[in-house]
Amino acid sequence: MIPPIGLALAVLAGSPSGTGSACFDFSRPVVEPLRPPIPLVEGRDNSTHGTYTNGVAWASTRAVLPIPIRSVYAKVLDHRNEKDMRKTTLTTKVLERPGFLQFDLVDVVVTLHVLLVRMKVAWTEAWGYTLVEGTESDPRKIVVSYQKVAGTGHIQRQCGSYVLESRGSATDISMYEEIKADRRSARDTRDMHAGILENFRRNGPAR
Repeated sequence: MIPPIGLALAVLAGSPSGTGSACFDFSRPVVEPLRPPIPLVEGRDNSTHGTYTNGVAWASTRAVLPIPIRSVYAKVLDHRNEKDMRKTTLTTKVLERPGFLQFDLVDVVVTLHVLLVRMKVAWTEAWGYTLVEGTESDPRKIVVSYQKVAGTGHIQRQCGSYVLESRGSATDISMYEEIKADRRSARDTRDMHAGILENFRRNGPAR
């Protein structure tokens, strides 16, 4: 299950050396993930997490899904799979960007109850999808890049990558995120990745 507090308080774009700088230049297609994928481990999902010296938390996960890459790509395009939809509303705008398979601006609003007070936390994420190998009808490798571009000050930094690689009828998927946000730990991000994989495997998010 994707942790609601963790996703409500995710982070602003940047690299570990500077929490306020942008991770990605979306004026052109992004063909490399933010960090190299961790190794595959036969027979199970692999994950690791930690915190950089500047306080930015990070997590990395890698797994093989018994699903073709085009189907996994379609699941990644559905942002409901990456959020806790029990507390979240999403509005997605698809923009035309040369060189991208697709480019999304996603407005995220999470409703929280803190000490009997109901509050809404809102931010905007940019998501770019780039074909690195293969063709649009027969993709072999897709790199997905995302970062927070506007919104709540609770999230000082948020950015991450997915790498999808075809393995015949299966897909090798790696995920990395780094984040600096209120009440959000590296372990929360690791658990978020596990929840996303669960959504992919069961054909959609919990309602």
